[in-house]
Formats: sequence, C-alpha cells, structure tokens
Amino acid sequence: MFAVTKADGFKTAMHILLIGLGNMGRKYLLKLEELGKLPVLCDKDPNKALDNYPFYCHLEDVEEDIKAVIIAVDPKDHVKLAKVFLDQGIPVLLEKPPALTRLDFMEIYHYPNLYISEVESFSTCLSYFPKNVKTLSIERFGRGRGYVSPLWDLAWHDLYLLQRFFKEIKIEDLRLGDVWELRGKADDVDLTIKTAWEHPNQSRRWIIDDGAFVLDFAKEEVWKDGSLIHRGKTDKLGAMVKAFLSGELDGKSRERALRNIELLEYIDHALAFENKKEV
Repeated sequence: MFAVTKADGFKTAMHILLIGLGNMGRKYLLKLEELGKLPVLCDKDPNKALDNYPFYCHLEDVEEDIKAVIIAVDPKDHVKLAKVFLDQGIPVLLEKPPALTRLDFMEIYHYPNLYISEVESFSTCLSYFPKNVKTLSIERFGRGRGYVSPLWDLAWHDLYLLQRFFKEIKIEDLRLGDVWELRGKADDVDLTIKTAWEHPNQSRRWIIDDGAFVLDFAKEEVWKDGSLIHRGKTDKLGAMVKAFLSGELDGKSRERALRNIELLEYIDHALAFENKKEV
C-alpha cells in the first residue's frame, strides 16, 4: 500500500503522484520534470511505463511517500480516484471536468485540499479585459477529441473564466452542427460561444465588441482596434502546476467548477428534452 503524508507534509521533498499518462498526463509529466519534481506514475496501461520513474498500474501497489496528486484520466473516474487521496489529507489537482454530474461532484466538493485545473486563469490576457463590454463572442476550437463533448471539454475553460468577470451566465439557445454554438447572456452582455472538436482552424479567442478588443489565449496576444498591444510568453500549465505544488493555487476553483457543472447539466437536460420532442 502506498504511503501517504498529511497536509502538514505538503512542502516536504516527497513524490508527486501522476495518475493518467494520456495526452494531458504527458503534458503534466513534462512540467513536473521542468520543475525538478519526483514523479511517480500510474496508468492502467502497462505499455505507458517509463524507465526513468516508478510506474504502477494499480494504486494499491504504490510504495513511495506521496505529498500531492495530479489526476488526468477519463472524467468518469475522477471522483473515485480523487477521494482516495482527499480522505488522507493529500492535495489533489483534478483535471477538468472534475465530474459529470453535480451529484457526483458533491462527494468531493467540500474537501479544502481539492483543486480543479484552470489553466487559462494563468493567461496574461486576462488583465486586459475591458470594462463596459456590450458583446462577447468566444471561439474555442480544438484539434483533437475529448472525453465528453465540445462543451464539457473545451467551452469549460471559457465558462470558468467568465465567472471572473460576470455574476450570472445564462444560456438561452444551443445550435448543433460541425460547430456547436451557444447564445445567451453574461449579466447584461450578449454572449456567443462557438466550440468544436477536430476543427481545421484551432482558435481560443474572445472577440469583444465586434473586434474592438481581441484576447487570443492560444497566442497569448491582445489586440485593440486591429493593433497588437500585448504579447505574453507565460507557460500557463507550468505556472498552474507550480502554484499547486507550492500551495498557492486558487481554492475557489471548486466553486467555479460546481457552477460550470450545473450550467452544463442544464444544457444537457435541455438537449435531451428537445431530442425527445423531435422523436
């Protein structure tokens, strides 16, 4: 059985357990290596073992002392895996979405040592978000496919960012196709979110007031009236991992995740209702 350390051992030089070595898990591993940490790896696929680090297919086989855990697996397994460590007082960074229903997420929501991945919160573009916005059009197009849907896997990022600027987010219409399009309100601002998997043109942009401002989260650029006014070089994932391991990550990520889940569940239920009516 793996050895665990309580929260008071969080800052000691012990191992970081990384669960999941898929696309996102490999990115986390790279950041742990860059930070000079001591990763222990766990994945159900034995072919993903690496010579450089301890590797396990089953959690119960882990022998190393663990001070923190990063979980990047199929979201349906998030709650079950996270709870093992949260119950021991070990900080957990959980990839998004942390759960697929509000009911499931509430099993772990109350743990103060739970943090939800919010990579875009480390963007240098956020400080340029203007006041008195009238319209906001968001593009979130990805190259690959996720676990759930373009909403849960991609638009999730924009929904937690919107919570930093607006009190209430309402989705009034959803149009499906090659691109999923949400329309609604962020407070009194007209909001559109377009999102898609496997899109030929990757994009992560907020287009404000018909292009008066553009926040480009992919390129870390800010444009005003067609002129580039900012270009950042922030390693967003690296900054988030570093903040997590130093105990400085925003604890309100749980609250934003809960609101995201509630909103996306509402949209899913509305979709199911419309599909039932069409049948």
